[in-house]
Amino acid sequence: RLECIICYCSYDLSGRPPRRLYCGHRFCQACLRRLDAVANEQRWTPCRQCRQNTPTPRGGVAMLDLDLPTFLAVKADKEQPRPAGRARPDLATKGSGKEKVVTQQPLGLCQDAVPPGPLPRRGCCRPCLCC
Repeated sequence: RLECIICYCSYDLSGRPPRRLYCGHRFCQACLRRLDAVANEQRWTPCRQCRQNTPTPRGGVAMLDLDLPTFLAVKADKEQPRPAGRARPDLATKGSGKEKVVTQQPLGLCQDAVPPGPLPRRGCCRPCLCC
């Protein structure tokens, strides 16, 4: 998911980057700023999913770790935006136009039987390269 589950806004690279709490849940930085609270002379950020508190770093919620996989997905989406409602264009060629891009598993790897080898079969109806 590339959106915050609190505000349902899409993550972005500046005002709403995905930040990870100690419990592992992620929210946008803007929502975490609103959740930041003081308790027992310490600043805490409570998780909206599991209610576990994360101590807020000295610099505020902007100093919490980025949720790196989500951040990289947002960055990749920003670098190669796709029109809404349309799938990615099918790339028929790669580079100079001579090589085809592989978009699915080549035929013959698991569908066709291969000669029996020295390895025992594991739950397959016939020997194949994946077993």
